[in-house]
Amino acid sequence: MNKVSKIILPVIYLSIIGIMVVSVVLVLSGVQSYLNEYPEYQYTLDGVFSDYIIPVVYTEYPEDNQVETIIRPYINGDVKISKYFYDFESDSNKQIDSLIVYEGTYMQNNGVDYGSNEDFDIVSILPGEVVSIEDNDVYGKIITIKHNDNLKSVYSNVKNVLISVGYQVSQGEIIAVSDKPKIKSDLQSILHFEIYYKDNAIDPESVYTLSVANFQ
Repeated sequence: MNKVSKIILPVIYLSIIGIMVVSVVLVLSGVQSYLNEYPEYQYTLDGVFSDYIIPVVYTEYPEDNQVETIIRPYINGDVKISKYFYDFESDSNKQIDSLIVYEGTYMQNNGVDYGSNEDFDIVSILPGEVVSIEDNDVYGKIITIKHNDNLKSVYSNVKNVLISVGYQVSQGEIIAVSDKPKIKSDLQSILHFEIYYKDNAIDPESVYTLSVANFQ
């Protein structure tokens, strides 16, 4: 009996060791095959049974880094300037050309008159909140949009208004249509457009290459 045990036990031990070696080889072969199939992954291998780790790339774009360039208040290519902004520092001839005449009264132009022989769509120059919509004897219907605490735009002599007070308008969104002018003009349809920075009128033609960050 002892002789049989001496023969059988080593055979059993060798068989077990052989099975373990084959199992390890098969497992390692399977892991290598998986790695070859998914080479783009990054792995941490503390052992043959370790989980793989997929790297995560996170990129944040703070809202403060988003730059909004001021656009013109119209998209029609046929629109042209009918009357310029009144500049106190310009020469006298240009100042005269920037005066508005209404019922025999001369007024300094606080904005720019854009006109065409046909009605054209009016768009918001920046995102903002519509703070007022009023009627005026000289400038007809007037829309005022607040873009931040210091900057607002005013769209006068318009019709077919598509927004209301309190509405959050997007940049480039159509808000109204130009209208027939009540003031003297050689064109059939006019937008009288004004921009105010810290409650002071500025020349709209000077801002279209700037961003809203310039008016904080």
